[in-house]
Formats: sequence, structure tokens, C-alpha cells
Amino acid sequence: MLPVVLLAVAGCGGRPAAPPPEKLAHLGDQLRGGSGEAAAGGALPALPALPAGEATPEAPYEVAAELSASLVGRLRLEAEGTARLATLSWRLPQDRGFTRFRALSFPVAGDGQPHVYEVDLEREAHWHGEVLGLRLAVDGGRLRLLKVGAEAPEEPYRSMSLGGETMPSLAGGGRPIELPLPDDLPAGTFFEAHVGLLPEYDRPGVTAAFSATLVDGEERRPWLRETVAGGSAGGPAWRLVRRELPGGPSRHPRRLVLEAAAGRAGEPRLPEGAAVWGDPLLIRPGRPDGRNLVVILVDTLRADVLGSYGDSLGLTPRLDAFARQGVRFAEMLAPSPWTLPSVCSLLTGLQPQTHGAGQRFGDFDPASPRQNDFAPTGLPGGVRTLAGTLRRQGFYTMGVYQNFYILPGFGVHQGFDDYTSYEDRAEVLVDRALERLRRTAGDRRTFLYLHLFDMHSPYSAPEPECTRVARRLAPAYRGRLGCEADRNPERTVIPPPADRPWFAALYRAELAYTDRQLGRFFDGLRAAGLEGRTVVAVVSDHGEEFWDRLDQEARLGYETNSDHGHTLYQELVHVPALLRIPGRRPAVVRDPVQLADLFPTLLRTVGVEPPASQGVDLTPLLDGRPAAVERPTLMADVILHGRPRWSVRRGPWKLVVARDPALPAELYDLRRDPGERTNLAAREPRLAAAMRAWGERELAARRKARSLFLPHADTLGATYLEWRYITKLRALGYLK
Repeated sequence: MLPVVLLAVAGCGGRPAAPPPEKLAHLGDQLRGGSGEAAAGGALPALPALPAGEATPEAPYEVAAELSASLVGRLRLEAEGTARLATLSWRLPQDRGFTRFRALSFPVAGDGQPHVYEVDLEREAHWHGEVLGLRLAVDGGRLRLLKVGAEAPEEPYRSMSLGGETMPSLAGGGRPIELPLPDDLPAGTFFEAHVGLLPEYDRPGVTAAFSATLVDGEERRPWLRETVAGGSAGGPAWRLVRRELPGGPSRHPRRLVLEAAAGRAGEPRLPEGAAVWGDPLLIRPGRPDGRNLVVILVDTLRADVLGSYGDSLGLTPRLDAFARQGVRFAEMLAPSPWTLPSVCSLLTGLQPQTHGAGQRFGDFDPASPRQNDFAPTGLPGGVRTLAGTLRRQGFYTMGVYQNFYILPGFGVHQGFDDYTSYEDRAEVLVDRALERLRRTAGDRRTFLYLHLFDMHSPYSAPEPECTRVARRLAPAYRGRLGCEADRNPERTVIPPPADRPWFAALYRAELAYTDRQLGRFFDGLRAAGLEGRTVVAVVSDHGEEFWDRLDQEARLGYETNSDHGHTLYQELVHVPALLRIPGRRPAVVRDPVQLADLFPTLLRTVGVEPPASQGVDLTPLLDGRPAAVERPTLMADVILHGRPRWSVRRGPWKLVVARDPALPAELYDLRRDPGERTNLAAREPRLAAAMRAWGERELAARRKARSLFLPHADTLGATYLEWRYITKLRALGYLK
């Protein structure tokens, strides 16, 4: 069987059974059917197979095609060759040739062997209407296309982003969308949805009309009409529509029929999908029963800078008070030293070798000018997520975040009703998160994922923290850097020794600022009356380093100018984890645990039975009892910068293994050498060999487990890089 590579991801977190009759009903879920048939309103026509061919830098593969975008969820390419990067473009009737914005780029293996690539188009805003032609270009080498086919969507929803806000959507402009309603609707039941125009058509002169008709037996009653005018201030955005449904029993089956169409002068009907319905809901009256869940992830937060983990500077009074009120996990370990693999483990309960996100395609040689020109794999489609699991249990799921690597293009959005990116400070994200909670938590159970980015480079410490913290910690600094400073990890020149303490001081200032903003969030939760019925977790995805072991890293073959993502030392993989559960007494869990363990644990705390995962339910540890499953082997993996390595821990011993046999293994006794300075691999060869064998068995078992948790066990979720994202990656230092 050929290996398959899955490009980008859409969907809502797997193929669940029909949702239970909860207070909150996701109406679009009723459209689910095999191979997208229900979503299309009936059996789909056969999709064509496209001709084989070849793409070179001088002569791209081009083919005329008449495809309805709404009937095509992905393209399946069987290809071989030496090319490393491919760009797929498509042409609509209104286009003059192939345009830059109607295109996506993705990595290919380049090893000369045949592979199958699935190019997922269900979340691509510019894939709509009638497609007249396809083109595949490569940036070097060649790519021979053995088979090219189109496949139908697997979900009724398309994941659509307007103004940074992503939600599952139903396209208008084609057939009406018919949604069955319950037989007996109590008075006070509300219909809620969002409406919007695709960015391409959000221009002056364009108007989209949205309508809903109530059908009761033979009676059809126009019930809702909403108009969206293009070109409004602020750019493309979703508009909330909320209206009470008529209640009472009915003698006939009732349906709600949604329609949408967009047009402009001279072109009364724009292509299908130009206007979209976002996440239609049915909300029954009354206060919701059960707890809510909030997960706050503070990006780049190492454990040892918090007072609750031993720091003496007093910069985190709100987090320290939060720790005293709940459960503190003294030794929480991230599975990777950078964001994408770690966050995906937190949100799926799967280890990186199983969920597959964060694997690298590219050149690993630090001396190569293309060493950082790679695209990491994303989270595969159909994987069961924390948001998706809660959504199927009647929760409304929201994400408010800042970090490039958890954008929808990397698949992390799966299962969220509302997943919104803000490129702004924690103050803004906290305000937006509280606004969402105040709007939703009164009539439905809610899950909020809040991801703060302020502690990640580049630093921009605000006042009063820059003066009160940074200047106090580095009073002698007289260098060129001010309150804003960028570590620029993509550069090969390491900052001079005089600047390094100032970077560390700015990191601490950002920490104090973040603590202050989290205090505002905790206060807002209390003021909204939600504190007593909301479980709150505060965690991080990885830590940070400040050039503290340059000689050691150079000697052992690491990339030395990285802020994180390049080593598996404790400053990058030991992260804080705090959990406050209403009614549960404070505790400290000292057993080593992993981020994947929070997946089943958090679900248990809100009364939801966890699906199968690789995480260990930690709720017994909260009461001082042993965990239900013993796991003696702990691992970290998936290096971002430099040559690939993995680490394994058993008891106090930690082994770091490079996949390049020319690089030495590292063995540390964390009990006697917590700073990992003395490599004992040569002194303890039998122990190092045994631990390597343990680690290799565990890695193999995790890779094999893909067949248990992923719909397509032989796929990798290689995320495409849209052209508008590549500049952002380079600015953050992730691409050169």
C-alpha cells in the first residue's frame, strides 16, 4: 500500500453518532451522510478522473476540468518525483487565467518514490463555484502524476474563516438546506446562526440575502430574512442572527429551510458558496445543567518562573493564588518543545507519533541554507478532539487564540463552533474571551480554549511591567534594546552576551503582564457568576531557553540560536499545569504526567465519558490514589530546529537520542543533575542501551497505534502553506 499524505484538514472532529437531545442542538449535524450525500441533498454524480501528466518548473501540469466545487472535498494525487514543493491553482469562470490567491502550496516527499497525496479543499475559501481548470506547478525537480482524482466531501460543513473567525459553515446559492426540527419545541427555543460573504465577494455593490422558511406539513411560512451588504467597514466578518422559534406541539414533521444567494449589479447571482450560513443552532430555554470547561494555554511558559513552582521573584501573584485553590501538577511534561505537536496532544489525548502533527518534510542539516524551509504536518482530519467530544455532548465550543501554528490550516480547529484568531496582546484576547462567555454560558454549556502568546518572542513588554520588572531585573543594561526586542531565532548570529540578560528580563516582564491579565480573566469569570460551575485549567505547551548552555549544545550538534524547539532539555519540556475544580480541595500531584493525560482528565471533571486515547486519567491522583494505568515510560519527540532527536524517561533517568548516528546519545540522572549538564552515556552504557530499546519499542507502538485512532492510518496530515502565511512564518523565525 502506498503511503498517503493528507493536505490540510477540515471537519468537526471525527464521525460521531447522532447527538443526544441536549439543550443545544447543532442543526447541521443532521445532514451527515455517507460520502457527503446528505449534505448535497441526494446522491452525488460520479466525479471525474483527471488525466495523468508531469509537472516541472518550466512546464506545470495543466488540465481543463468542469468541477462543481461544492461536490469536491479533496483531490487525490498519486505522484512520484524529486520536487519538494508543489502549488495547486484553480480557475473559475470570472478569472483571467490562474490567480495567486486561488492557489495553495504544499510539500512533497521528493524521494523518487510513489506517494498518495490528498489535497483537502473543504476549508479553502477560494474553492467554490464552478472550477474550469487546474494547474500544478513545482519549484524544482519534477513531479510525475500517475493518477489524479476528485473525491466528495465527507462532512456537510465546510470550515470557513471570515475576519479570523472560523466556524463550520453551510454554503448557500445551491439547493436549499433543509433541517428537521423536533416535534415538540418548548416556548423560548431560539434559532441561532451566523451569516457572511466570502472575502472575495465582500465588496461594495454586492448584497447577500439569507432567508429561513418554516415548513409545517404542507404549510410554508417565511420566517426570517437577513441582508448582508458587501464592503462594510472592518472587512469580512460573520454576523450573528438569533430569533425565537414558535413553540408548541405539531401534528406534522417540521423543517427549517435555509437559503442564501449573493449578487451585484449586472450579475444578479454570484457563484454557489459566495454566501454562507455559519453553524446553525437550536437552543432550548432554561439554565444549563453541569459544569463548563475553560482551558488556558500560556504559550512558551516554563514551569520554574512561577512562584508556585519555586520562583522567588513574586511576579505571578494571581497564578500562585490560583494554584493554592486547585491542583498543581508538579511535573507535567510536554511531548515536544514547540507548539503544534504539544497542543495537538493536549487536545486529542494522542502522542505526536500517533496524531502525526508537527512532523517535518525538508532538509535537517543545520549547515544547509534550506534547513528551515519545511512545512510541518498538521492534525489529520477525522481525529477525535477535546472540542469535538464536548460538542457532541451538547457543549458550545469556542477558541480564542494567537499563534500561527494553531491556525485552521494546521487542523487544530476541528470540533470548534467558533475558533477566532487575534493578533493582539493578552488584554484583548481576555476581553474577547469574557465577552463570548457572557454571551453563551447563560443558555448552554460552554468550552473555551484561550491561547495567549505574549511570552513568545518577539517581546513587547508594556508598562508598567517593562519598568517595574525588566529594568529592575537588569538595572545595569545600557544596550540598544528597549522594551521591544526580537530574538530572531532564524538568524545565525547569536546576540552578544551583554544583551542576553535583557532578553531574559523582558521575558519576565511579559510573564508579569500575562499574570495580571489572567487575574482579570479570573475576576471576570467570578463577576459573570461562572466561577462556581466552571472547571479551569492553566497549562503551557513548552518552555523557553536563554543561551544558558551554548557550549553544550554546540558540542552535541544542536542548533544553538533557537529559543525553543531545538532541544529536549527540561527548560523546554517541563511545563506548569494548574487545575481548579469547583468543590474539590487543593492538592499537589508529584507523579510525572504528560499533556495527553489532561484529555481524559478534563472530560471526567465535567462529567463526560472520555473516548479512547493514549492519555492516562489523572482523577485518581487528585485524591491521592494511584493512577488507573501505570506508565513507567515518558517520552518527548518532534524537534523543530536542527537534527531530529527523541528522549525517554524512566524514573530519574533520561536518555536523549539523535536519529543521526554520528551524534552522541545523552544520559542524565535528573535526581542528582536536574540541569542536565553531566552526560553519563559513556559511563553507563548498559543503562543507555536498555533505555534506547525501551524508547524504540514505545515509538514503534505509538506509530502502530495510528490505526486505532485515525480514520486513515497510513496518512500524514501535511499542511499546505497558503502564500499569505509564509511571510508570517518567516517573521516568527519558523522559516528562513
